[in-house]
Amino acid sequence: MMALRGRKLSIDMVRIVALLMAGFPGAFAQTSSPPAATPPAIEAPPPARTPENPFGEIREIEARPVLRVKGKSTWDDGFATMKKAFGVLEEEALRLGLQRAGNPHLHVIDTDDLGFTYEAMAPLAASPPEGTSFTREIEAVMSPAGRALVVPYEGAYDDIDSVYEALAAWLDDKNLVSTGKFLEEYEVVPEKSEDGAMRVKITVFLK
Repeated sequence: MMALRGRKLSIDMVRIVALLMAGFPGAFAQTSSPPAATPPAIEAPPPARTPENPFGEIREIEARPVLRVKGKSTWDDGFATMKKAFGVLEEEALRLGLQRAGNPHLHVIDTDDLGFTYEAMAPLAASPPEGTSFTREIEAVMSPAGRALVVPYEGAYDDIDSVYEALAAWLDDKNLVSTGKFLEEYEVVPEKSEDGAMRVKITVFLK
């Protein structure tokens, strides 16, 4: 089976597949924890599920201007590392007076048993003016683009790997091949990794 993430799973696979096939009945429902304030987002329509594809929708992802910072993390430190990277990008956008246009993204470009290599991204309304001086190894680039499976997920960060395992099994069954890279758009980031209020849109890029 193709693997999308490298760390050990924490949820029973039968339960996860059942949730996915049911179409996440509680996905994106209101929770008791109010979401953090975010800039106005330019959002694509929510992924559409069909009997042939209960996970989400296969679509073409377009590139967008973003601020980016690269890094590496262990799986155990992934949640804290991600939140720190998002904070750094937010501070830089505010310092430069750049208009945000969407939720923060985590582009995972490589994984192994110990951790992952990532690009944290903050979408912008427009590319920064030429000659803009950045700090903290931040740069302005375009986000990744291409054909991908887009899937919504609501639940704890600690449990998300089991969803990737279910997705990998479904892709194998449909003879679809992942590039091994995926993008996570975080709509709600809770304080703790075990908080089930997290909402994220998973984009798995396909060959």
